[in-house]
Amino acid sequence: MRYLLTILFSFSFISTLLSTPLQDRRLEKAALLELAKKLQIPEDEDLMIGTQKKWLRNHGQERWEMEQTLSPEDRAFVVDWAQKKGLYSPWTPCKTTYDKALILGATTSCMQKRLDYLTTLWEEGVRFDKIVWLTGKRPLDAKIDGLLDSCKNESEAARVIWEKASLPEEMRKIPILFIEVEMKKEGNNLKRPNTQDTIIAFLEVEPEPCRALFVSDQPFCGYQDAIIAGSLSQDFLFDTVGPGVDPSSHPLAAVITLDSISRWIYQDELNNKKK
Repeated sequence: MRYLLTILFSFSFISTLLSTPLQDRRLEKAALLELAKKLQIPEDEDLMIGTQKKWLRNHGQERWEMEQTLSPEDRAFVVDWAQKKGLYSPWTPCKTTYDKALILGATTSCMQKRLDYLTTLWEEGVRFDKIVWLTGKRPLDAKIDGLLDSCKNESEAARVIWEKASLPEEMRKIPILFIEVEMKKEGNNLKRPNTQDTIIAFLEVEPEPCRALFVSDQPFCGYQDAIIAGSLSQDFLFDTVGPGVDPSSHPLAAVITLDSISRWIYQDELNNKKK
């Protein structure tokens, strides 16, 4: 577990080496050790490798395609652990003014949830000068997406969600930018763009450093916060926010949470290598 301690200790130094998060979103080392031990990751195993093997979903598999692999006891433990660590609670902003608010692409229901949360923040007094949608041209999936009658992909859906949204008058007047990233070739197949791909595409259009508010939702805020930290230069200030979730509403909450945590640990290791 020495590897884990190295990862966790270095969390506090990432902000000075990469971009600058406005809030410290570290995972507690003792809590991670507890979770790993409960789910039978050997103490002498590299934690990143162990969690990638046991918690990460299969290559090419989407979250909603995951299968239940945990016992009822382990599911209850993971959900209880994550609730205590705030992984299902809202992440709120620490400032009231930002240069740009960036909505991360996702399924249609999650994008709607993220826009709704940003609207709530506006109504609570948070201000931003521009709204950016970071999306990819992932084909919509009938198993999880809506708007199938009017949209072919995530990027089109983001535009429709924005156009149909009920927004405060002043928020509606804010300049808006849609970043729409093409599917990526992987061998003979096409792969959807990920969060980092959309951030890179955004930086190609607007590279100027700013104070940015990224909008995700739980339980994905943590690993996406790490991806953002690794994708922006140190001149950027950023905050990651998102609405909470009730884990009892999703039968796969535990395995999805573990998948997100494994990605968080992996991304943090990549960030550390950038030192």
